[in-house]
Parts: sequence; structure tokens; C-alpha cells
Amino acid sequence: MLYLIGLGLSFKDISLKALEAIKNSDLVYLETYTSSADFTVEELSKLIGKEIIPLNREQTEIKQPYLTKEKTITLLIYGDPLSATTHFDLIQQAKELGIKIEIIHSTSVLTAVAQTGLFLYKFGKTASIPFPTPSHNPTSFYEILKQNQSISAHTLFLLDLAPPNNFMTPTQAIDILLKLGLDKETKAIACQALTTKDQKIISTSAKNFQKLNWTSPPYCLIIPSELNFKEKEFLDSLTKEI
Repeated sequence: MLYLIGLGLSFKDISLKALEAIKNSDLVYLETYTSSADFTVEELSKLIGKEIIPLNREQTEIKQPYLTKEKTITLLIYGDPLSATTHFDLIQQAKELGIKIEIIHSTSVLTAVAQTGLFLYKFGKTASIPFPTPSHNPTSFYEILKQNQSISAHTLFLLDLAPPNNFMTPTQAIDILLKLGLDKETKAIACQALTTKDQKIISTSAKNFQKLNWTSPPYCLIIPSELNFKEKEFLDSLTKEI
């Protein structure tokens, strides 16, 4: 048996259903590379009452100690288990091996962005902005922004996380978008540590992002389409205008 369990975005988001599954598991692993959270492995282990074995990318995708029929295994995942496409591959492999799977969902950034006041059904395609390197400098995320703008849809950008703890900030993301042609007067919404005590939502023009300081990852960035009056009212009540 393999449980894929979402931890949500904030400490203690874990559900009673998840705790029950963990209690019945022989081993508990934590996938640590697709995102981050505001708690340590030690804090989580104390909360659930079991030892947690952290897995890096190679262990998660190649060694895969959780793919076994011999024991009941839990694989803990930050956010929701199905938010990252990586985990669909894990599910498929488990099915091919005849391992029974149960997925226990939790909060994801894909829904937590509703705290900005933007309506979720008005979002278009989601895109990731990676750190550019000399050998890898994609721009497809900017094309997705233009596609979304053409249908008046909001664009959510997920920002890169490079090991061990190098988080792309909204200011870095805006700089990349400006170099690709984003107008400096474009309104953008930056989110820090959604659903946690360090949550911060800031709405301002792209040209103002150099003035902002970021202290608590993870981050995401939204380029909104035209706001209706309800979205604008809600956003204005939550955000800091620069």
C-alpha cells in the first residue's frame, strides 16, 4: 500500500485522514525537492509521532524506496500530491507494479492564490519561471502570459527553487519578464508564504518591484487580467500599494 499525502502549505495543515494513514504505515518518507514549507522535518515528525525519512530528487525519482508491495508506505508531499507533474509518474509506476495507492489531498498554491481576491475560474494556464543559465534560458512562460492575456485570463507564475534553498523572488521574476517585453506599468501581484504567519500579498506596477523586500519563501507571482469590481475591492483590502 502506498499513500501519497499532501502536507499543505502551512505547519499543521495535515488532515485527520492523513494522520490515520500515517499511523497505519510502516515507513514514512518526505519528498523534499518540489517545494518548501514553514516547518522542519523534526517538527513534522514530532507532530505525527513517527520518524520521517527525507528524500532528495534522485531518491524520489530514481531509487524510489517507497515502491514496494512488502510494506505500507507513506510518501509526504508539500502542498497537494498532484500539483507537481512528477507525482503522476510515481502513480503510474506504482500501478504497473500492482501497488495499491491512496491519494490524500491538501492545500495547494493553485487554490491558495484565491486569498488575493482573484476569482480562480478567471485564471488561465499556469507557468513556471526557472532561473536562467547559459545553457538553459527558456521563454515559453512569457508566451503563456501572452496567450492568457489574449483571453483576459489571470496568469499564475510558479517561481523556481534551486537546491539547497535558492528561491526565486518576485522581484527576480519581474526582472526576467521585463527583459522579455513586459510593460513596466503592468500591474502585478506578488505572494509570499501564502497561508502562513509570514503571508504577504503586494499589488503594484512592475516598475516598483525593485523597492520590495522578500523574507519568507516560497513565492509566486500573478499578472492579472482586467479585474471586475469585486476582485479589485477584495485585492485592495488585502494588499499594500507601492
